[in-house]
Amino acid sequence: MLALGTGVPSQAQAQEAGTHEASANSVRLGSMRLWPFLSFLVDEGDDASTLGFEFESYLTLGGLKVKNISYFEVNQFPRAIPGQPPGNVSPGNEPANGINDLLSAFWFSKAEPHHEGHHVAPGIAFQFPTAADSTLGAGKWSIGPSVDYEYENGRLFAGAIALQVWSVGGDEERKDVSMLMVKPFVYYSLTDKWDLTYVPYGVSVYWNKTAGEKVYFPLGGGAQRSFEVGSVGMNLGAQIFRNVVRPSKGTVWDLRFLFELAF
Repeated sequence: MLALGTGVPSQAQAQEAGTHEASANSVRLGSMRLWPFLSFLVDEGDDASTLGFEFESYLTLGGLKVKNISYFEVNQFPRAIPGQPPGNVSPGNEPANGINDLLSAFWFSKAEPHHEGHHVAPGIAFQFPTAADSTLGAGKWSIGPSVDYEYENGRLFAGAIALQVWSVGGDEERKDVSMLMVKPFVYYSLTDKWDLTYVPYGVSVYWNKTAGEKVYFPLGGGAQRSFEVGSVGMNLGAQIFRNVVRPSKGTVWDLRFLFELAF
């Protein structure tokens, strides 16, 4: 569900920061992604719509590079959805519109171009209680470890962002957060402009929930088309996923669209 998110650049857009020669100390916005998507639930008429905002940026300090992805959503939910938005352990019972909790993570690596092969960056993740309504957020401050793994080989660019967060404060009347989220991504370049993609909302596990209600596991995929607008890259994509494992009242299908600007 990451929702982090999550978010990775396509192979056609010169994976991550590897093709940019950064100065000794610099800050730059790598990409901005909009994720409009529809969540189709078990009950007809309960389908939800979401607009996700994802920002990827880089800070270079001498020999250290810090990568950050921050993600939040504007939701329109006709009812509470278990485990959605990300990190929402015990959603309220009412329909709700508005933003969810902000999810942000930082990863640390050497400030050098990435080449084909494996790349691993350890990091730290945070979730902040910014939601407009209890239906849309956990009401907790959460923190935990994260890792960003990437693999490149020819036409293939793949990997995963993983994080585990635990609540450390917030509304005492809300349930504690213990969430594992894995955001896999696979890009396979068919041509210079077209990629096959597997970038789901994410695999999530809510450890504190009862058996049968803990896990989302999506299967599916889609494609994206790359463009150039002056010096800015643009990606447009569409994917569809079925949560083959999900909570009993959770999302069955996700129809996801992508609009990305890569700087």
